[in-house]
Amino acid sequence: MAPLVWLITGSTSGSGLALVSALSARGDQVIATGRGASTRIAHLRSPNVAVLDLDVTAPLASIQAVISTAVAIFGRIDVLVNNAGVWRMSALEEASEAFVQGIFDVNLFGAVKTTQAVLPHMRAVKQGTVVFIGAGLGWAAIPFVGYYSLTKAALTMFAESLQKEIGTLGLRSIIFEPGGFDSDIGAPREGEAAFQGPGIDDYQPLFGKSLGGPPPKLAGDVTKIPGAIIDVVKGEGLAKGRPFPVRVVLGPDSLDVIRQKCTEQLQLLDDWEDVSLSTMIEGQRETVPSLMDVCSILPKT
Repeated sequence: MAPLVWLITGSTSGSGLALVSALSARGDQVIATGRGASTRIAHLRSPNVAVLDLDVTAPLASIQAVISTAVAIFGRIDVLVNNAGVWRMSALEEASEAFVQGIFDVNLFGAVKTTQAVLPHMRAVKQGTVVFIGAGLGWAAIPFVGYYSLTKAALTMFAESLQKEIGTLGLRSIIFEPGGFDSDIGAPREGEAAFQGPGIDDYQPLFGKSLGGPPPKLAGDVTKIPGAIIDVVKGEGLAKGRPFPVRVVLGPDSLDVIRQKCTEQLQLLDDWEDVSLSTMIEGQRETVPSLMDVCSILPKT
């Protein structure tokens, strides 16, 4: 495939930074963005790599202005990667309004606004791919990570809904859902303290049992994330010849968690089918083919 122009949010560290390097090495053009990017990753500037400051929590108008500047650099944006994200822990009950608003502003609303800013430029040329970085925990709930999971679950629905709306316009939407990788996503932002456990005593035993011990050994290799994303977007490597998917899981733990969730959900549907059907109009049990078709996430062949 010919070189593409990628715009990546959250490029100053972790998988975003790794993706910038991988794309540049493959000969693609990259607009690396992030908070303070112009100073933090200024060394990455090259004929193929531009660096722009972009805070995804800024108002939509500010993000639109940065995107217009970005488009002018290489003349277009072929791929938007909504990579900016934060990992935060808190008991659901005791999270402050600022905590909840902050994690939603970065993980969900930031991706929504950046996508809204880029789509007009992609629609104008009837070409482009919007990439989202979700998480296996968007499918699974574990104690004290509920707000993070909420943002990623919502992001999954946004990516899927977007594909329904832009698929007929020559555009594509996809969400990658990684599991545990050794990246900087969990590092506290400036002025923030690391989570030391819930402040409410009633939750302390659960915290100690579930998350208070040494962290689990992670099976995901963060250096391999860029190659997987690039291959799927460009239809190369393991993705060559396959229909373009709306969702791809990354990492063995994410694969296991999501597979377990789907299996258990099917079991619950079977176990409680009588209750589900008890609410229908008598004699009206039938499937709506048009609804089932539009809800499908499998590529149309």
